[in-house]
Amino acid sequence: MERHPVASIILLIVLSLVAVVVIVVCAGRLRFQQRFANEVRVLLAVPHSLRPATVVDLPPPVERYRQLAVGTRAPVHTLRLQHGGTFRMSPTAKISSIRGTQLFTADPPGFVWTGRVRMLPGVWIDARDMSVAGEGSMRVLIDDVVPVVDQRGPQIDQGSSLRLLAEMVWYPTALFDGRSVTWSAIDADHARATLRTGDQAVSGIFEFGSDGMPVRMTAERFLDKGELRPWGGVYSDWRTVSGMRVPFEAEVTWQLESGPFTYAHWRIDSMAYDESASTRP
Repeated sequence: MERHPVASIILLIVLSLVAVVVIVVCAGRLRFQQRFANEVRVLLAVPHSLRPATVVDLPPPVERYRQLAVGTRAPVHTLRLQHGGTFRMSPTAKISSIRGTQLFTADPPGFVWTGRVRMLPGVWIDARDMSVAGEGSMRVLIDDVVPVVDQRGPQIDQGSSLRLLAEMVWYPTALFDGRSVTWSAIDADHARATLRTGDQAVSGIFEFGSDGMPVRMTAERFLDKGELRPWGGVYSDWRTVSGMRVPFEAEVTWQLESGPFTYAHWRIDSMAYDESASTRP
């Protein structure tokens, strides 16, 4: 049976539109990946400190953590981390799966992270967060094409630096480098860490468990609307990797007026420390 000419034309138009959408999405994905690669190069190109790494006197719970987590292990320069897990955009949103890749540097401390969240069948949210020399940036797109968020400024700087401080448990030698992190005593189970990068300085309180490892880190962080709210992460599933004790799970929670909102649950897939000489500028 012959196809009606009008039906054939409609089919051709539909197929052409589908092809255009596929091309646009693929081009957007390529641009996103290229931008991420460029931002990694920018992170790696930040000049190193001219001062040698130092380990200063630490509060007792922090010194115990240092001995348990790193001992005499040489300092880490870079970490490339891959994770899975779940993410929620808001307290009323459904929980979605997420995949992410993150590169950390230690001298000076910084990171570039990219993550992909499946919102609906065939619809993906792509995000990039970074902290380079104390300056933060958050960018979110739908299918690498439609911008949703593109933020910079002092409040983003503060939030990205706090994220960096909380996530240094994944390359803990950086937590004990007195050039960028200083510690002050609180009590037998808590200590305050202050991270200084570029012109940015942020502080958070670490709580240590009976095993000597951090249970959680908490701080006051800016919400989207510029309001400071309690924020922090809980660490679990500690394992030994490359001579260090690191957590393989982390949950991140905002304390909102309506109650706690846990928006991210990371599960680590892999960690690669100082992959090659090419990862250093």
